[in-house]
Amino acid sequence: MVTGFNTEITLSNVVYHIQTETRKDAGIETTVYVHGAVIHKLKTSYQSSAGAPDFTDDKLKHLVEDQHRQVIAKLRGGEIKLPSASPPPL
Repeated sequence: MVTGFNTEITLSNVVYHIQTETRKDAGIETTVYVHGAVIHKLKTSYQSSAGAPDFTDDKLKHLVEDQHRQVIAKLRGGEIKLPSASPPPL
């Protein structure tokens, strides 16, 4: 049974917690937290694969791990950023 992955990384003195887990609705959800606040969420579905006769826990683990690593790469690459503390000037 696949439960998920948790990783903490530090970028520019900010600690990011990345959590990826499966959901009951055949979804994979990755959430990025900073100080307990959600700054990014990605949810994908494995519904179409789940019914296949060759779908295994190992394949699900690979899907979960792949999504987890993709979000970490986006975070490291600057695609996911901390929200601004105040709105930008008009």
